[in-house]
Amino acid sequence: MAMAVGMTVTSLAGCGSSTSGAKAQASGETQAGAKSTATGAPIKVGVSNMVTGPMAAGGLRMKQAVTMAFEEINAKGGVLGGRPLEMVLVDDTGTPTGAVNAVNKILGENVSVAIGPHTSPMASATQELYRKAGVPFISAATSPKLLEAQNPYFFRISVSDGAVGPAMVEFAKDQFGAAKVGALYDTDDYGVAADNATKVYCEQNGIEYYSEGFTSGDKDLTSQLSKIKGWGPDVIFDFSHDAEAALIVRQLDELGMGDLPHVGPNALAQSQTYDLCDAKQLEGTYASTDFYADQTNETMKKFLDDFKARWGADVERYAAMYYTAAYLTADAIERAGSDKPEDIRKALSETKDFNAVFGKLNCSEQGEMNRNLYILEFDGEKNMSVSKQVSLD
Repeated sequence: MAMAVGMTVTSLAGCGSSTSGAKAQASGETQAGAKSTATGAPIKVGVSNMVTGPMAAGGLRMKQAVTMAFEEINAKGGVLGGRPLEMVLVDDTGTPTGAVNAVNKILGENVSVAIGPHTSPMASATQELYRKAGVPFISAATSPKLLEAQNPYFFRISVSDGAVGPAMVEFAKDQFGAAKVGALYDTDDYGVAADNATKVYCEQNGIEYYSEGFTSGDKDLTSQLSKIKGWGPDVIFDFSHDAEAALIVRQLDELGMGDLPHVGPNALAQSQTYDLCDAKQLEGTYASTDFYADQTNETMKKFLDDFKARWGADVERYAAMYYTAAYLTADAIERAGSDKPEDIRKALSETKDFNAVFGKLNCSEQGEMNRNLYILEFDGEKNMSVSKQVSLD
């Protein structure tokens, strides 16, 4: 297995005693990264990452994306006149408890800023730790509930589910003439918040709404799906993570509900999810996502090609979000002219027209940065195309 080169990586154990200074290995490399030309004192950036656990496939892409971005930045001289970015990577196991352990370890390393954790339950469990430490963190967690804490150290580069659910409803009305929406939702922070936001929007707009919950890790959702089927919806939504998003597609087909319009979450647009389904099961299924690999966009195409060359893998949402987070981190440090967490927080809050690979980012008063949303449609060969692009401004 090749070692990551061109950047400094400190890998800390996710639990137990830490082993600071060990070089983290990057699996799946196809070529060495760019060599660093930054020779000053490193600036530490914490990365709470799903190295193990149920979302490890996404965690690998997240790690690869940040690694590649930091290699590129350091090869160009780093930040603040020659200081390299050092990634302090800790396994959060994809769980809230694991995330708390990971963030505590990260904060113990005196980082200037952090990236992750990724999911809403993990971000919810850790954002008070970041606030108390005065360290800003960037996440793609989507729950609208995260804003209720009014945490000035939380910055979101994904689209909030408070906006996604209503956009899905409008799409279903326009595309299918839907008057009845049936939904499945994970009973974690993300799923409950998405379900509630969608329910409220439906009630306000004369759309009937019925939903059933499930727990992450459930292996059989036929009971919930059968209840929804009996209710007679015009369209099915689901607010789920990777494994359950694929399970829903398969079991809709098994229950003879495959012809019912189905709009899934951003997880469904990721290869590690849709590869768990047959192409025919996916045909005509939709996914709502804030990332689309637009080959006609030159910036995006370069990223897709570079990532493929570096890792031998295709770009998906995890990679795009956290490649962006890494560059946004460097941009904020440069604009702050400082490695102090409070200065970086202020710079992040002032982000305007930042050119991410998937569009421009502008920071709101609540730390929201991304207003780009796509509804993608699968064909019979697992290819996706844009059915609708939604502007949330």
